[in-house]
Amino acid sequence: IGRFVTMLRNTSPVLKACAAFALLQFTIPGGRHAMHHASLMQSAGEARVLRSAAAASIMPREAKIFAKIVLRNLEHHQAESSKGKKVSYIRI
Repeated sequence: IGRFVTMLRNTSPVLKACAAFALLQFTIPGGRHAMHHASLMQSAGEARVLRSAAAASIMPREAKIFAKIVLRNLEHHQAESSKGKKVSYIRI
């Protein structure tokens, strides 16, 4: 996961989009290890990097969209783990 977050800082727009999509796949709701991956990303403070990637003007549009979805998935995983109840997700 750390490698993909690092790739978000790369100068290549293609690598940025691929990295954001890979992170999206790690956090897709209902994924086998999605809760584990989300907790790893939250504990490492990766949400901060994702927020800046989603807001960056030089970021490819696809990467910005993927980063926003990952952030939303992280919020839902956090809400689910703290409240212990089922949260509805948006699937793509």
